[in-house]
Amino acid sequence: MSIQFFSFGANESNRLYMPSNYRKSVAWLPQIGDIFPDFTAETTKGDMRFFDWAEGGWSYLFSHPAALTPVCTSEVVALCAAREDFQAQGVNLLGFSGSSMEEQTRWHADIENVFDLTVNFPFVIDHDCRMARSFGMMHRNVSDYWPIRKSFILDPQMRVRMIFEYPLYIGRGTDEILRVIDALQKQDSSGLGIPADWVRGEDLLFAENMSDADARRAYGDRFVRLTDYLAVVCEDGATETTPG
Repeated sequence: MSIQFFSFGANESNRLYMPSNYRKSVAWLPQIGDIFPDFTAETTKGDMRFFDWAEGGWSYLFSHPAALTPVCTSEVVALCAAREDFQAQGVNLLGFSGSSMEEQTRWHADIENVFDLTVNFPFVIDHDCRMARSFGMMHRNVSDYWPIRKSFILDPQMRVRMIFEYPLYIGRGTDEILRVIDALQKQDSSGLGIPADWVRGEDLLFAENMSDADARRAYGDRFVRLTDYLAVVCEDGATETTPG
C-alpha cells in the first residue's frame, strides 16, 4: 500500500499518514451550512423542481440502497408511520433511489398492502445513482452499486443543517430524526444551546456565556448558574426570537 505523509505545519507535531488512493478531489461534497443545490428530477409522484417543491418548509432528504429490500422497507414503514409528526414540524420528505419506477411502484404497493400505510411522499428515480454520487451518498468502500443511508435536514432557506450517515444494513432511527429537527427549530427560535439527549420541554443552555446580569435581564430568575461557563435556562423561560 502506498502511503503519503502530510504535515500540517512546520512547527506542529501532528502528522497524517494516509493511503495515497484516499487523496482524491471531488467537485463538491455537501457540508453543514451549504445551500443545497436546486435540481429537476423524475419522481414517483411526477416530475419535480426541487426548490419549488420544498419552498417554505423544512426538508428531510434521504437515500436508501434499493427498493424491495428488507431494511429499506422497515425505514419507509417507519417514516410513513411518523408522517403526521413530520407534518406537525413542517417537514417535507424526499427519498432517493437508483431503483426503477416499476420496482418502486411495486415496492410501495407492497408496503401499503402489508402495513396498511400510504407512501405519500416522493422518491427520486435516480438512474445509475448519478445524483447520489453528486451528493456524497455513494461510498466506494461499501458498494459500487448501492448508496449508503445518507440523510440531509434542510431549513426553509435550503441550508444543510444536519447530515446523517448509516451503513447499508443498519436502519435509521426515526425518533432521532424528529428530535434533531425539533432541536434545530428550537435553537433557531430561542438562540439557546441544545443539551445532549434533549427532548421538547426540557431545559436549555446558554449557547455562549453571558454575565448573570445579562442573563437576568433576558430570562429573569429562570436560569441556574452551574459553573463560570455553564448555565441552564428553564424551557418556559426561553425568550423566543425570529429564526435567522
